Amino acid sequence: MSLPEALERAAGALPAAADAIRPANGDPTRLLELLDSEAAARVLRWLLTNEPADGAELAGAWAEDPGAGVTALLRVTEERLPKAGRKALRRAYHRLRSRGVELSEAEPAQLVATLPPVEEGLDEALLSRLDPRGACAAYLVTSHPSGGVRLFELMLDEGRGVLECHVYNTGRSKARRFLRDLGHREGFSVVPAPPVAVRALVRRIAGQQPPDRQLPRGFSEWHGQLADAPEDAPTPGGLARAELGSEPAPAALLRAAELVRGAEAGPWPVAPEVLQPLAERLGEVAR
Repeated sequence: MSLPEALERAAGALPAAADAIRPANGDPTRLLELLDSEAAARVLRWLLTNEPADGAELAGAWAEDPGAGVTALLRVTEERLPKAGRKALRRAYHRLRSRGVELSEAEPAQLVATLPPVEEGLDEALLSRLDPRGACAAYLVTSHPSGGVRLFELMLDEGRGVLECHVYNTGRSKARRFLRDLGHREGFSVVPAPPVAVRALVRRIAGQQPPDRQLPRGFSEWHGQLADAPEDAPTPGGLARAELGSEPAPAALLRAAELVRGAEAGPWPVAPEVLQPLAERLGEVAR
């Protein structure tokens, strides 16, 4: 059984928490946002008792959250848990100890020392190369106020505007692993970029969104975090141009031609407005 399905069963068994469990859609971080620590502990205890495998998954995710996740986890004791549930809880406790959280030997679920300092705020960005239609993917990772991180994934196109916007809540380790894996994905290359430069690019492209194409759902909600850059902040392309200089060297032009010839860059199709008359003529011929 998957964690979302197990949480749905927990919602049926814990009606007082159901209104908070269901909107989370199985997302451990979102669940923490919707439940107070006492209710979160009840949900975790129910899973460890009735669905130990899914309870282990939730406990592991919460152990990565230095704020609300750890607080909820430490409210759960081993008392009356089945063997599988006790083992899952002990594994989660082991994760906490490995991060410097000290637990009392007599009362394993009691915090007897302050939590380790929360890591410094996270703010990273990656940008992909252009796809054949001229769009690129942008990734922004920022610290979540209640612990963990938010990962924003956007598709940007100079002519078509902001095409997609997705937001994910996850732990720091998972976010860093995802970003690391992106750099090794075959056929999809990304490079680190200054977050302020990526936000400047998002702001510029969103500001010239075509009137016949709506901004993606949810983009407006996160606009402040995605496009918060000074007016004079350069985009990644601007930084590259400043580094390369205004006049490209002949060797650089030859290298660019080699990339295009070897299909390492491009091809990029003609703009739709150029192809439209041809498409209409072909339609007439077909009729």
